[in-house]
Amino acid sequence: MNTQTGTQENRNIAIMGAGAIGSVIGGMLARQGHRVTLIGRQPHMEAVAEHGLLISGIWGEHTVCDITACTSPLFLHPNQYQYQTKHNEGYQDIVFITVKSFDTARAARDVMPLVGPNTMVISMQNGLSNVETLAGIVGRDRMIGGMAIFGAVMPQPGSVEVTVIASETLVGELDGSHTPRVEAAARILDSAGIPTKVSDNIMQDIWHKALYNIALNPLSALFQVQYGRIADNPHTRWLIEQMISEAFAVASAAGIDLGFASPQEFLHILWEQKLPPTREHRSSMLQDILRGKQTEIDYINGAVVRLGREHGIETPYNNAVVRMVKAREGLGVGRH
Repeated sequence: MNTQTGTQENRNIAIMGAGAIGSVIGGMLARQGHRVTLIGRQPHMEAVAEHGLLISGIWGEHTVCDITACTSPLFLHPNQYQYQTKHNEGYQDIVFITVKSFDTARAARDVMPLVGPNTMVISMQNGLSNVETLAGIVGRDRMIGGMAIFGAVMPQPGSVEVTVIASETLVGELDGSHTPRVEAAARILDSAGIPTKVSDNIMQDIWHKALYNIALNPLSALFQVQYGRIADNPHTRWLIEQMISEAFAVASAAGIDLGFASPQEFLHILWEQKLPPTREHRSSMLQDILRGKQTEIDYINGAVVRLGREHGIETPYNNAVVRMVKAREGLGVGRH
């Protein structure tokens, strides 16, 4: 395979961390004939291996059977479901990283046996610092940044549902250049039914997604409501304004150009453009809380707090929200 040429041949593609988002990406790509391996948790992988992957929701209903599922990139499964090498032996053309932020470093180390000299490693994650962490392990020359603002849930093992989309998925070289490989990556995703385009500034776009998550994810988790109800409530809107203002102050102190003249400009776009298509969405952080899982709060609002501490900027509102989410994690409130 030659990922540098931008040709349309089918690729060997691995999804490291195939939960809801990763499974949607992998399943849609497999429908186009790409040789896809999902690497994820045992119950979901077993269901996919036995019955195929069911994708439902706003992108249609599909059952994808020609797909490989395993729990380890080392081709080992903890029971009789041995890794299936029917397709993807050796180096992959593309590895998508879709694990939670707190697992990024471990996932990068684990997936290295699949990463060859020409492998593209694409981060499709929430939060800040994932790209930098991955680049330090797999090599900056292999890294491509990604940003997906579509929502998905996993109703049961073997099944994922696409619930909302706020804008196109973006992929981009870290230096903003348009290369044949990043254009090929965008074309592969777009032709699979995932609206995608190349970004001129993917690191700035990742910050834009982080701002969206800073505003909405933790409050959806804390109050157990959809995004629309947060937007409609004057008290939560005021709190979001404070958290976003802190994020802008921290970014400015850190020398990060967010591409907006002011927090108010971003908030106007959030309320008028980004939020309306996702009004009915419940955040992935809420899903984690309800399942008793660790959230990504440390890499979203917690990243604002951490950068603020490094640059001498007070972040009381983000800090309070981080502590409340952690309290819910620790107390198990809302756990089934």
